[in-house]
Amino acid sequence: MQYSLAAMAIPLDALVGEDRNIYKLTVATIRRAHQIGEIQRAFSTAENGAVLEEDEKVVSQAIEQTITKQVRYDFTS
Repeated sequence: MQYSLAAMAIPLDALVGEDRNIYKLTVATIRRAHQIGEIQRAFSTAENGAVLEEDEKVVSQAIEQTITKQVRYDFTS
């Protein structure tokens, strides 16, 4: 059985080739998922429309945005 990476919700090819600190990447993804969830709850009324595609999951979107560098994160001490 073959799977197409193009159809995957999470960009596995980019994730496997990732060379950044996995702990920081995980924390950034968790924080981004929380942000997306809060935005989705705030704008989930019928007049505002949907924030995400119907079949798209918050965590999958957060992973994709973090891995593909659509969002930027920085940790300070």
